[in-house]
Amino acid sequence: MRREFIKAIVASAILWPLAARGQQSEVVWLGYLKVTGPNGKRAHVTAAQVSSVRSDSQIHGANAELTMANGKIYGVLEHVEEVMQQITAGPRGGAPWIRLTEPSGDLIHINTAQLISIRYDTQIPGANAELGMANGKIHGVQEDVDDIMQLIAAAAAPIR
Repeated sequence: MRREFIKAIVASAILWPLAARGQQSEVVWLGYLKVTGPNGKRAHVTAAQVSSVRSDSQIHGANAELTMANGKIYGVLEHVEEVMQQITAGPRGGAPWIRLTEPSGDLIHINTAQLISIRYDTQIPGANAELGMANGKIHGVQEDVDDIMQLIAAAAAPIR
């Protein structure tokens, strides 16, 4: 009797997730970006690990540059707008992203979950604020700290 009870519990534990999956909608978002490297090879990058996306890539043949949480930088053939469309197509409730302007005038998109500091007292020429990222990278931006904080608050606000 005890053996049959344990088998029933184990079987229900195995079958329950399968039944629940059958009830979910057709759209499943895995949290990956599908991108193409400058060499033409396709890659899948974990979206949550991308700390910034910028257009002024120094990588030959790349249209955009992805900076990862571990500090690695990837050049991709997709343009910034295409990468950001993939990121924002993900599930709501993920990390909010904000768009800022670098001292050069180029746009940079920042994953606020990877942002650890915002400083007024930057030494970066042409920057009004300095952003410290979890991967140790520092970005100078034209916006001032108050404007950045407003953007973060607006991005984090729930959608009604």
